[in-house]
Amino acid sequence: MPSESYLEPDYFVGDVNATNFTLCDDTSELRIAFISIGSCLSVLGCMFNGILLYIFLGKTQRSYPFQTFLAFLDFMLCALYIHCFGLLALSVEYKNALLYNFVMDSNVISLVMSRIVQLAIPYTLIANSAEKLTMILGFDCESKYSLRLRIGVIILLSATVTLLRINGLYLFYIFEDDNCEYFHRKYLSSHQEEVQKWTTFENVLTFFHTFVSFVLLVAFNIVVVAKLRVQHRRTRRQSTSPAQLFSSTTARVQAAQEIREQQHKIRCAVKTTVVIISAYLACNLCNFVLYSLETFRREWIMEGNGGFKPFYVIISDVGSNLFVFSSTIRIFIYYKYNAEIKKLIREMWLVNFIITHIRPLKTDALLKMDRADV
Repeated sequence: MPSESYLEPDYFVGDVNATNFTLCDDTSELRIAFISIGSCLSVLGCMFNGILLYIFLGKTQRSYPFQTFLAFLDFMLCALYIHCFGLLALSVEYKNALLYNFVMDSNVISLVMSRIVQLAIPYTLIANSAEKLTMILGFDCESKYSLRLRIGVIILLSATVTLLRINGLYLFYIFEDDNCEYFHRKYLSSHQEEVQKWTTFENVLTFFHTFVSFVLLVAFNIVVVAKLRVQHRRTRRQSTSPAQLFSSTTARVQAAQEIREQQHKIRCAVKTTVVIISAYLACNLCNFVLYSLETFRREWIMEGNGGFKPFYVIISDVGSNLFVFSSTIRIFIYYKYNAEIKKLIREMWLVNFIITHIRPLKTDALLKMDRADV
């Protein structure tokens, strides 16, 4: 079963009908460390994406439908990580049977939701890149028709990824091993006959999710940067034309300002492209390794009792944390390259408090150092 989802760690069991099958080992300290890091990142991710949703839905002057939907997906990704990993670890550590049963009994639904979210994220990024391209080409993206069209794309995308991933409800189930200690007896497993039935479909979908979406995202961003460069050259030629050279000082200043704005857009587009693609590539690198192992060298990752080997679990956890990390840091990308979002974030009372109280302290400290040097 292709494991593009972060919810298929060592709680996932392949063949539960094997003779004398049991998988009751405690979670390793290394895996606990990964889960702790991922849980902390997820808490921050929920906070940051909650802030983005608050800004996008009620504070911005222009509409950001794709960015709003992406923030919602990132919030869900982080919340699902907390539910499936953080709460499960707490329930096992503090022997809370009610919390343990709640998390494990809802694990199939959480797995399906995570697969839907992870499939939707790259194509939302692609749609966002396509929107940037239409803006560069001069189309009006603020009209009511354009807004309805983008909302329609989001609805169509949501319905499509849900239909493609809803089969997980029939593929997975919770297996309970009575031979294990109470807080290690439930595992996420799969119906082998259903897995075989959906193998080709899952392989094709994983290929599109892992490779095709990344290629499309790279292509769209390259085209966006290229179009911005063409606009920049056109603006420069216009500003250095004989008519401009013999025009008034005000006109020359205005032309120079346009050039600076175009250069700034190019730099921001290039940096944003590098950050988004690098984060997405880092996430999918682990998925590519896992997918390759599961497809071509499955015996390398399977234990004799049907469970996964430790290195496979470690790679899965690294991929999980990278996914959460990329969803958490997106607010800083907006803060860096979107002037309107940056202004709205700085106007929030907590951020404004930090800016007004921390910066003066740093300034006073520097002044004292200067006086001391004198």
